[in-house]
Amino acid sequence: MEDLILFLRERNIPESAIQRLQEDKIDTSVLLLMTDEQMRSFLPSYGDRLAVMGYCRRQESEPTHRKSKLFERLKSKLHKRQRTDNSETDQQTTTKKTVQRQRKVEIGWMHHDGEGFVQMRTKKGGGTRKLSVPRDWKKKELFEEAILLFFQNGKNAHGTISEFEVDLMNYQEMSLDENSTVAELYDASKLTMIRFYLTTRKRGMDAVEEISDTDADTTEDTNNQDQNQNLPTSFSTISQSSDALDVIFVESTGLSSVRDDVSHLHSMEDLNVTYDLNVSFQSSSAALIDASDVVTIFTEDITGIDEQNLEDTLPLSLEPQKKILVFHRGQIFSEFIAHFFDESLTHMENEVEVKLLLPNGQYEMGQDAGGVFRDCLSEFWHEFYEQCTLGNSFKVPFLRHDFGKEKWESVGRIIYFGWQKEKYLPIKLAPVILEQAIQGSVRSDLLNNFFKFVSENECAVLENCRTDFYVNQEELLDIMDNYSCRKIPTAENFEQILRELAHKTFIQEPAYVLEQWASILEPLRRDLDEIEAVYTALQPTVKKIVTSLKFPEEMNANQKEISKHLTTFLRQCDTKKQSLFLRFCTGSDLFIGKTITIDFTDLKGFERRPVAHTCGCFLRLSVHYDSYPDFRSEMNKILESNVWVMDIM
Repeated sequence: MEDLILFLRERNIPESAIQRLQEDKIDTSVLLLMTDEQMRSFLPSYGDRLAVMGYCRRQESEPTHRKSKLFERLKSKLHKRQRTDNSETDQQTTTKKTVQRQRKVEIGWMHHDGEGFVQMRTKKGGGTRKLSVPRDWKKKELFEEAILLFFQNGKNAHGTISEFEVDLMNYQEMSLDENSTVAELYDASKLTMIRFYLTTRKRGMDAVEEISDTDADTTEDTNNQDQNQNLPTSFSTISQSSDALDVIFVESTGLSSVRDDVSHLHSMEDLNVTYDLNVSFQSSSAALIDASDVVTIFTEDITGIDEQNLEDTLPLSLEPQKKILVFHRGQIFSEFIAHFFDESLTHMENEVEVKLLLPNGQYEMGQDAGGVFRDCLSEFWHEFYEQCTLGNSFKVPFLRHDFGKEKWESVGRIIYFGWQKEKYLPIKLAPVILEQAIQGSVRSDLLNNFFKFVSENECAVLENCRTDFYVNQEELLDIMDNYSCRKIPTAENFEQILRELAHKTFIQEPAYVLEQWASILEPLRRDLDEIEAVYTALQPTVKKIVTSLKFPEEMNANQKEISKHLTTFLRQCDTKKQSLFLRFCTGSDLFIGKTITIDFTDLKGFERRPVAHTCGCFLRLSVHYDSYPDFRSEMNKILESNVWVMDIM
């Protein structure tokens, strides 16, 4: 019976049929006596019945041999399956152990173009490469792997590796520590994927070589030839084209000084000057101006060149430099201060562009035409109020042990630059603070500033005591003690004590900060002669915001309904939400006079959302809202999320 069961299972006969045969104790001898009709009740398939009948006849002739053959075949299959399962288990175990010993990382390539590091895209030989590396790899191993990825055989389309100064940096553009392993970097950053950057910079990019005059001796000529080999291609080509060619380096701090120096050179009778278009800014700007603001002028015979041609050529090499400030989302406060250690940023002839990096190391898509800078400026001052000031409605800087002269000067430059570029002032700082720093004296009422500096509860107590001194005496004494009052207040001296406390709070305690700001903000004296009027103009109000909205001249019924929803929403907003709306639409949380252009879209369902363009101050709204509460709910979610990414170019 067992051999029959084995055969039936080999034929994939249903288990229900096999169980019936077992229950009825039907073996090969019984099957041979059955008719086709009787067998059909056990085996419905005609093919199965034929196979079983053939098996039964063979068993009658050689039962022992067949049974042995079936058993051997079944054992072979079982053994093969067991070996396969064990092999897969061993392979999975090995793979799992290998994976546990490795971590995935991303490696990119950034090249210094003379202004800053720029990430190289895939089509230029860069891109982001993902690979698994051992957990105990350090900077040396990662660095060697990055070289192999981007400089195969030691070279690529941009040159050989020996032509560059190379380093390996982390996602924050900081050089990696030599002794930190990949596992330690993951533990420290808490990121799910770490990215490293191979950074390259052309050797000698920042060095300016001086070439001697043509009447120098043989030794100096030899040195000049060696120096010319290190100069850019356009330099060396021109140097070899004429034996009488001179190179003059005119150091410049701005556009006007360059014009004056060039004009002076042109007027000298004993100096012949010519300008080769092959080295103009448009064809080789990197060869003529580097990070040190040095303009290179090639001189030769100018016989036959009139003054008009000279004037037409000069502007090609007199364009102001463009400075790019790179910020990381979440690190804007500290990076803003670090950038403005550079005094040259306050020179308004320099164009400044802001780029934002996301936590994954990718640049945001938004291009800065003013809106990105305003958004960063708003975020900086929000963090500054939280980390560097005291007070309620009005704030006062307080001294920190980690904020020295350089950092406070940097904050002063940010105030200056924000006003010059975008007419932005930190209006949460008490007006008397900026008056003292800019004008050198206080014009606003100290008491009014002080009442906005203290908490609402303290302000109520102080105001009541001014009218009825004997009310809330216990609370008054507690408040006076909080501000280190050294006199016992009475009805007669209470007003004088308040003014003394206000003067100590606004003038004496932040005196060191005001001293660092004074020389930087002094040029704003004329623009900010009336600080309180400027504060009033910058303070967001419903009337100002609604007036700044610009709707299409022609609107259909749905668009008119949505425009009504928007104005109703703004009229119901408090001051905080008004600032959020302005920042969402313009980048600035203050009212700086920008017109907000309203447009309408057909976004619906999951795609429906308000879309803002901060550089052009555009706000696009969907027309598919069923009711005002539906519109209000979506606007509130957008404004309160406080996670806005510039993802529109």
